[in-house]
Amino acid sequence: MEERRRFGRFVTQLKAQYILKDSKRDCEECTVINMGRKGMGIRFTPHEKVDIGSIVHLEIFVPEKLKPTNVEAVIKWIEKRGDFLFGGIECNELLDEMKFSKLG
Repeated sequence: MEERRRFGRFVTQLKAQYILKDSKRDCEECTVINMGRKGMGIRFTPHEKVDIGSIVHLEIFVPEKLKPTNVEAVIKWIEKRGDFLFGGIECNELLDEMKFSKLG
C-alpha cells in the first residue's frame, strides 16, 4: 500500500478526551496512538457513534504538562477492532512547531 501522508508519524500513547461537534454528550475518553504534524491515529471507546467526516475536538493530556493541548480535526477513517474503534483524523490546521513539540 502506497504511503500518502505528507508528514511522518510517531507512535505514542497519550490520554485524551474528545467531543464531536454538535454533540449533546459530554467528553468521551480516547487515546492518541500515533501522531504527525497534520494527523493522528486515535483509539476510541465507542460510547457514541463516530462517523467519517465528523468534526472532533480533542484535548490531549501530556504527562508533566499543566494544560492539555487542544486540536480540532476531521475523522477520515474509522474501523471496529474488538471493543474499540480505531480511526484516523486530519487536523484542521498544521500543528505548529510549538504545539507539536508539546505533544512529542
